[in-house]
Amino acid sequence: MITLFVFIGTILFLIGVHELGHFLVAKLARVWVVEFAIGFGPALVSWRRGETKYSLRIFPLGGYVKLAGEGLDLEEGIPFERTLPGKPPLIRIAVALAGPLMNLAAAFVIAWLGIVGFGLPQPQVAALVADAPAAEYLRVGDVVLEVGGRPIWDWRANFPELSRRIQEIAPDPVPFVVRRGKEEMSFEIPVKYSAEDERYIVGAYFAPRLFAPEIEALEPGSPLERAGLWKGDVIEAACGKEVSSLTELFLALDAGCRELTVRRGDSMLAISLPEDPIEEIIRGVAFRALPIVYRRPPLETSFSLTGRWFEETFAGFKRAIALLVRRPREAGEMVSGPVGIAGILGLGIQAGGVWVMFIIALISLNLAFFNLIPFPALDGSRILFSLVELIIRKPIPRKVEAAIHTVGFLILLGLLFLITMKDILRLFG
Repeated sequence: MITLFVFIGTILFLIGVHELGHFLVAKLARVWVVEFAIGFGPALVSWRRGETKYSLRIFPLGGYVKLAGEGLDLEEGIPFERTLPGKPPLIRIAVALAGPLMNLAAAFVIAWLGIVGFGLPQPQVAALVADAPAAEYLRVGDVVLEVGGRPIWDWRANFPELSRRIQEIAPDPVPFVVRRGKEEMSFEIPVKYSAEDERYIVGAYFAPRLFAPEIEALEPGSPLERAGLWKGDVIEAACGKEVSSLTELFLALDAGCRELTVRRGDSMLAISLPEDPIEEIIRGVAFRALPIVYRRPPLETSFSLTGRWFEETFAGFKRAIALLVRRPREAGEMVSGPVGIAGILGLGIQAGGVWVMFIIALISLNLAFFNLIPFPALDGSRILFSLVELIIRKPIPRKVEAAIHTVGFLILLGLLFLITMKDILRLFG
């Protein structure tokens, strides 16, 4: 239920922001705004202020700004110079562009509010490599506050900034500041060169969230249940070596270990696992998640972090477009409609507030870029029609443009229906 309310609120807010962009620039350009509506279908409540009708409508998954002259027929009593077709092409481009630009601005503000409001996850020591330098200094569960004299501000699960910091300092010892319980501790950890990884390492794995090697849920008939494990069991060791986190357990399993020491209440049990791949062994089991540790960056740092998030997100869009060109079928599987977006928001709610804000910002960016596509009924096509008029110095017949937008809108509705059905089938598949 929380996911549903967050989803509806997100859609209403982002579409409202988009339409507000069109509305404000239209008003500034003295285009007659007939109606500003949030939602579709019959109006729940409406009121008029000046020349514009404002309404909240029954279906909350959309909204629109109706400008004079957008349809096939001109509204009676409205001077032609106050209609959208009566404005120069550059004004019409500005009105069409305002919606996507508002979504871009909203995305930046939302991502920034997420960073300053909730903070970013801090790296936690998830596992230590035996006979590596870090094993003498760090403990599983240590929260890394600084590396090389600077805080780690990174939202990516593998913390590439931390790894890059180590490479910059190596082969000299790397200064670490960690929090262990309530105590802050400083170390200078030596590094060693890993020929396999082709880089310097301290010998530790870092993660934003740790999982305890304690079974929280276990499906009947799953491999671990068949091996004799119960819900609530705590895995204390693998092949005689102490296990402090799920990451350490996975590393032991990956190395071929299949003998576990398990604590069940006051008893210690020896459990043998089948010689199956790790993916099969852990099927149907959930381990207890430990809290994520967040820290808020200084205000001046938060703006540069938001800019970096934008830069990396744009790079992701470029990769997605390249994939769409090279392998359209594979890229099509990544497209989601309202059901898929609601599912992604649900995952964000489970992960934490900053991730919800990042997802909402990402949806806003998607809304901006999608509307800039020069497809009929989208803002991009309205910009394209105005650019064509500027080039040929002759207006495109209004009936032709209106008909093209109508057909485009119907096609978009059909695509939305197909994508939604695909999301539903994926959900229950």
